[in-house]
Amino acid sequence: MKTFRINIFILSAVFFLIGFSCKNESVKSAKNGAVDIKRIEVSINGMTCTGCEQIIEGNVGKLDGIKSIEAAYTLNKATIEFDAEKVDTGKIRTAITGSGYKVAAFTYLHLNDSIK
Repeated sequence: MKTFRINIFILSAVFFLIGFSCKNESVKSAKNGAVDIKRIEVSINGMTCTGCEQIIEGNVGKLDGIKSIEAAYTLNKATIEFDAEKVDTGKIRTAITGSGYKVAAFTYLHLNDSIK
């Protein structure tokens, strides 16, 4: 019986913490407004191998506000999702060119577009 009470107590505490965490996220979102997530395709010149992909993904991925990045050297491009409130295309361009590659173009995509 004692073990049962302890388990109920632990479960109650976990549910309380999960609920508290969710409520805090809702408050944070309400205070800051909607998050402005953008998806872009970046045409990149100079990538020759998977190592190039990893360098670009690593350097761009370090930027605050980057949600995801997938570089493809065979297509000479990277697809990036980012929070436009925290990072912009200028910072993304700097991270790519600072890695030794050239940005040819940015193309904005709809968030529900599939990655090609």
